[in-house]
Amino acid sequence: MATLVLLSLLGFLILFLGAFEKKSWLLPVAIIGIVAALVTNALDWNKAYGWYGMMVYDNYAVSFTGLILIITLLLFLIATWHFRNEDSNVADIYALMIFACTGALVMFSFSSLVMLFVGIEILSIALYILAGSRRLNLGSNESALKYFLMGAFASGVLLFGITLIYGVCNSFDLAVISDYVNGTEQTPVLFNTGIMLVMIGFCFKLGAAPFHFWTPDVYQGAPTLITAFMSTVVKTAAIASFYKLFDTCFSGVDGVWFTVLWSIGVISILLGNISAIMQNEAKRMLAWSGVAHAGYMILPVVALNELSPSAIFYYSAAYTVASVLAFAVIIALSGANNELSLDQFKGLSKNNPLLTTATVVAMFSLAGIPPLAGFFGKYMAFLAAFNSNLIYAVLLAILGSLIGVYYYFRPVVYAFNGEGTAPERINANAAFNFVLIAGIFLSLALALFQDFVSGFPG
Repeated sequence: MATLVLLSLLGFLILFLGAFEKKSWLLPVAIIGIVAALVTNALDWNKAYGWYGMMVYDNYAVSFTGLILIITLLLFLIATWHFRNEDSNVADIYALMIFACTGALVMFSFSSLVMLFVGIEILSIALYILAGSRRLNLGSNESALKYFLMGAFASGVLLFGITLIYGVCNSFDLAVISDYVNGTEQTPVLFNTGIMLVMIGFCFKLGAAPFHFWTPDVYQGAPTLITAFMSTVVKTAAIASFYKLFDTCFSGVDGVWFTVLWSIGVISILLGNISAIMQNEAKRMLAWSGVAHAGYMILPVVALNELSPSAIFYYSAAYTVASVLAFAVIIALSGANNELSLDQFKGLSKNNPLLTTATVVAMFSLAGIPPLAGFFGKYMAFLAAFNSNLIYAVLLAILGSLIGVYYYFRPVVYAFNGEGTAPERINANAAFNFVLIAGIFLSLALALFQDFVSGFPG
């Protein structure tokens, strides 16, 4: 709970400091605050305490909170170079990113559907603004408007589902809902409808098909750093809370949602990978890739067995690290622009060995090529699904992964193309280069210490 309070105060402090002319201290304060939040979060390991029946801060919440804080720290280090020529509204951007993290933290630790909705809205409202933070950029404005309209509709669907569940159970408390499900032979239609509506709301936040239609345009139009934040923190928060809710409350009525969610996962994998093949813009390719990865993340949720929390946590860690690396390369190559053609990777290896290495590691990890973390993430997700007899889902997911190898290899092949349009030597600052090195190291370390990392959800 101290972590939640600390992050909230840090966001207000950044806003206050933004009122002063000197902006150089904003990032150091933000980074120090996130490091302090990591420390307080680690001190909560194995304590497991609640807050008036609204939140339960256990090892599951501590694990996912630690993951998003590490990813947010890496993104703030990228921001030291990304916003080097901007000082107008950076305080607002940093504060909103921190507030979004507080919403994610609530989503990891909720024990009431009220707090789940509050956490989702804190996260979402901050992101609506962040997507349009480049006010003079038409693409950013379009991104924010689409995200807001679609997000508001999805939140309404989610809230309607919560309302139906409350109407049947007369409680928002997860324990009460779980007792109702386990003590009822056949749940009424209203309750089952509520489950389906809640599931649709989560699938929208994940960007899973067929609720993915906002993803390519929003990812492409939003500032690249914000796209990286959406691709990592938002997906991690959505899948962690998705699993927690369904494992706690709805495992006893899996016949209601099992087939639908199974289908959503497989369709997301196949549609995302096939659509990504046809993209020539890097952010749009990663957007469709994110749709496919949402499908992979859904498989352990459908499985709902003892391997599911470990698989979800490990997959989230591997995917977010690789995504941060990929978007860092895009930021370096695109410069002041918000878009990057895949052709601009051509010849990258001639003058930028670190960026080339980061590109190779990021793409290979996202593709699931051993011995990188992405391979073991997919292996754990497939194993969890296989253990619950989701054999056809695993086979189709493997087929989707094979399709994905093609488009993930395109930037790598282009990077080693002798004749290209890649820029000359890019001299980023030390913090940015640290993120590239850390991302490469983490992609390897997660693979080497797979058993250790996958044990974190407790």
